[in-house]
Amino acid sequence: MTAADLLLMVMVGGLTAYALLGGADFGGGVWDLLARGPHAGDQRALISGALGPVWEANHVWLIFVIVAMFSGFPAAFGVIGSTLELPMALALVGIVLRGAAYVYRAYGAGAAGPDHWWGHVFAVASTVTPFMLGVCGAAMASGNARTDDATAPLTSVFGLVAGGFAVTVTAFLAAVYLCRDASRRAGTEHLVDGLRRRALGSAVVAGTLACVLLPLLWRDAPVVAQRFATRGVPFVMASACGGVGALVLVWRRHFTAARLAAGLAVAGVLWGWAAAQYPDLVVGQVSAVAAAAPTENVRAVLIAIGAGVAVLIPALVLLFKVFADPEPAAGDLNR
Repeated sequence: MTAADLLLMVMVGGLTAYALLGGADFGGGVWDLLARGPHAGDQRALISGALGPVWEANHVWLIFVIVAMFSGFPAAFGVIGSTLELPMALALVGIVLRGAAYVYRAYGAGAAGPDHWWGHVFAVASTVTPFMLGVCGAAMASGNARTDDATAPLTSVFGLVAGGFAVTVTAFLAAVYLCRDASRRAGTEHLVDGLRRRALGSAVVAGTLACVLLPLLWRDAPVVAQRFATRGVPFVMASACGGVGALVLVWRRHFTAARLAAGLAVAGVLWGWAAAQYPDLVVGQVSAVAAAAPTENVRAVLIAIGAGVAVLIPALVLLFKVFADPEPAAGDLNR
């Protein structure tokens, strides 16, 4: 294994962390957007309480992957930045607007004032960003990233379905995570049943979109599809087991275990795509070997990452332990 291969594996690990942590935050925004009925206010309050202490920290992983790509694969960074500038710019706008709207809503003057307006911005931006990131992933797999037509990734059926799949997956993660939060926070136990229905429903929609994606993958990204048929099988099996397990565990109200199973389901999809994409970073345009920086540079990046992770991981663990694990409420449903 070369230093560049090791850096790619580390980057996939960072993407996985972002998908499972930041992705769930985006999914919370999706449910904020779709909140309806007499408990809509309570649902939004639960989402806000769950995101509040950790949403900024979860974006560390995206920054980490971008810096690793820039430092370790500068040629690929240039190709991706110049061919996917439109969906990536829209994803960045979504991230910025989402963060700003979240803060402004927190200090707003009630649902009829700034809180109402910024709440809508927060929810819509939370949907736009994962959609655009899914479009980027599809363009990298299909090679549909072009300097002469910045809109090409946004007009591809494969890209649009991949974007919808990404949004649905984040919604699924968020619903599963929120089931546990609702069951453990005092005064929110009445939200559990609705969140369970959302988790089960979004899982069905995600599975349906995955089935739609498969023939599109073979049509629009045959190189990746052929690799996926061989390299991706173990990851598909892991994802399927995680998805089915999450459904069963949510149905039986074992919410902590359901979180782990849902994470495996999502991570399996990401790992399968990464395995099938290798060694191409953008199919037909740039490969890992051609784009890699000199070996000495890549090794220096790996050393820097190792030193950073030694500081970062304990801090994040402490953050989640202090803020993201509320005291069990009376009649705790979590087992």
